[in-house]
Amino acid sequence: MKKSLIIISAITLAACGTSKVTSKNADVERGALKFPGYTVSEYNAGKKATQAYCGGCHALKTPQDFNEAQWSMIVPKMVKKANKKAGSEVIDPKAQEAIMKYLITMSSAPVTASK
Repeated sequence: MKKSLIIISAITLAACGTSKVTSKNADVERGALKFPGYTVSEYNAGKKATQAYCGGCHALKTPQDFNEAQWSMIVPKMVKKANKKAGSEVIDPKAQEAIMKYLITMSSAPVTASK
């Protein structure tokens, strides 16, 4: 009985881990269609910057809430606002680009139910 439980748990965990990797790869591939050469590293940097900078001031928006044109207008305004509030350039152009690419990539992602 114990052995069966361990095996089932291992299979379940492996399946969950594979799903996340596959999902991230699909996101990066979708991003590369818009931004040729888009990498997992860029994806991760954009996600991290979005969580740190955007989530530091307000609740994070779901990327699918806005389309590419809207994000292209929102992000520069919010970066300017955050930098002004900080009194210095806390979000540099490289971070702004990472945030923009991440949000645009994820704005076209299929919406999944939250757990």
